[in-house]
Amino acid sequence: MQRTLTALALLGLTTTAAVAEGPEGIILNQIATGDQIGTNIAVVQGSSYILNGDDAPDMDGYSELFDEFVTVGEGSGVGLPPVISADQVDQSVLNAVNILLSSGTVVSQANQTFLGEQRAINIMEASEEGGSLAVSQTGENLANIIIVEQVDNVRQAFGPGAIQQVINEIGGGTGSLRGISQIGRNTANIVIADVSIGSGEQLFPDETSQEIENTVNLDQAGSLPGRIVQSGTNIGNVLIADEVYNVARVFSGDQIVRNTVNAADGRTPYGVSQSGLNIANFVSANIVNGLTQVSDGRQVVENNLEGVTLADLENGVPGYTHSSTNIVNLLDIRNDGSSRSGDPIVATQRADQEQRVQASDGIHTQVGNAATIER
Repeated sequence: MQRTLTALALLGLTTTAAVAEGPEGIILNQIATGDQIGTNIAVVQGSSYILNGDDAPDMDGYSELFDEFVTVGEGSGVGLPPVISADQVDQSVLNAVNILLSSGTVVSQANQTFLGEQRAINIMEASEEGGSLAVSQTGENLANIIIVEQVDNVRQAFGPGAIQQVINEIGGGTGSLRGISQIGRNTANIVIADVSIGSGEQLFPDETSQEIENTVNLDQAGSLPGRIVQSGTNIGNVLIADEVYNVARVFSGDQIVRNTVNAADGRTPYGVSQSGLNIANFVSANIVNGLTQVSDGRQVVENNLEGVTLADLENGVPGYTHSSTNIVNLLDIRNDGSSRSGDPIVATQRADQEQRVQASDGIHTQVGNAATIER
């Protein structure tokens, strides 16, 4: 999460919402109902296509998402002119809405509501041969983020009906590829204050979702010389401050990570790493009083290696690692060494939700209604 927020700060994204001076700080009101959709699509077309007079790969399946696409490599392309890359293709999409980054600022009242959709889509179609590309796909969505000195009262609502979705997809031939990295991150309802968060609520209601789909479909998976790395992270409802008081938080939506590698030739790729992380209702503070966390949503991580033989899976695929972590209602009490670090903690946590992992083996962690206390 820290890398996510740092990247946002470096991009210089700031709030464009209505901001007014209150008696003891600014008043922030951000409401977004529209959609943010970022798309990248590329066709890697090796020299063999030109020499043999073949047509570009069939992209009809993507016509609903894209009006044009880019051909990477030699020869004439479809849509935009060719973009030539010697050894690497990087596709990256960042969507951000309702953001306030202002160190040293006191916020007397903040309201952030997002009712739209954020979709980050990266798709690449590889050729049968003609190169040795390392492919990196990254999609990230950020909504309702506050990083300030102090927040007296806050209300953050992601939904109802809001969606954050990342789709990273690579398909086609293996001959032009060297290695693959797919990363998806969704983050919603985050408040980080240096001093305190006074009161308020964070809402992640029903029919609201964070979804990540990382998919690799290769015709000759066994000949891919490099590794395939797939990672997905969903984070919703986070409070970080020295002191947190009287905040109610509800998580009733879905957090889903699906990592899939399909080896059409039935051969095991050289190495595959798949990981998924879902976090809902997390608090880190020195002092907590009057906190309520209720969760009845769903957290799912699916890591799939398809097309390989059952014997391979039973014997353990060499270089195949996968992990998953689902966390809901986690309270982290820190100790800053001050005289108030020993104050009583008053918090209520209730979780009645599904946490599910689908994988043949690996390292998996499920956490609900937990507290870590340093005294």
